[in-house]
Amino acid sequence: MNKRILLGIDTGISATTRHALRSAADLLESAAPHLHVVLLTVITIPYMTSPSLGMYTGQMLPISVTLEQRSQAEAALRKVQDELQERGIQAEQIETLVRVGLPADEIVKAARELHVSLIIVGSHGDSAGQKLRRFFVGSTSRRVLSLAPCPVMIASLPRSHQPADLISWYENAIIAYLRDRPGSLTVFTPQEVAQKFAPASKKAVGRREIAAATLALERLASTGILCCHDIKGELKYVND
Repeated sequence: MNKRILLGIDTGISATTRHALRSAADLLESAAPHLHVVLLTVITIPYMTSPSLGMYTGQMLPISVTLEQRSQAEAALRKVQDELQERGIQAEQIETLVRVGLPADEIVKAARELHVSLIIVGSHGDSAGQKLRRFFVGSTSRRVLSLAPCPVMIASLPRSHQPADLISWYENAIIAYLRDRPGSLTVFTPQEVAQKFAPASKKAVGRREIAAATLALERLASTGILCCHDIKGELKYVND
């Protein structure tokens, strides 16, 4: 009998989602084809305050979901599905689901309805910023853990600081990315690399990160891992 795992995906496909995705992919690869995955993204409906009689602070008011929100959610699911298939997970092992509401509650509801065997969610860990956020609005992963009808795997990002050698950081990140996608053709640009693989502690990407990403790509091109092509005045690096 096939079992299901439920993987929570945010629409921005953040570093925490990617960390959780790696954990899910490892499980699927080791247990395939007897394990299926449900990719779930939740379009968040925030708590609001209403001055109306009979409404209390924190009550959830109905808000319509925009087409843009739904499109972003579906695009995120397609992207993650494609990445899983690049790792050899069969399309029939992957289900996608969009829900509307509060992320933790919708994850738990879906887990009950679909009788999943395991929930995987990402977590930012215990950074000072995350502790402050949890103080005010709570933690999605912890609420899932307290309410879930099945085991929960919380994929926490390791504590990281701004690396001393940013060039090596990007170089290692590119190598790891390629290792996870053997046989797939990937095109890199410095701007994309700087943004996609930025250290978790980096809130904004600027010239320093783009310069470091450029030098990392040049290093990999010099060793033959990547090939550099000048396409209409823009340098692009390909793993062929």
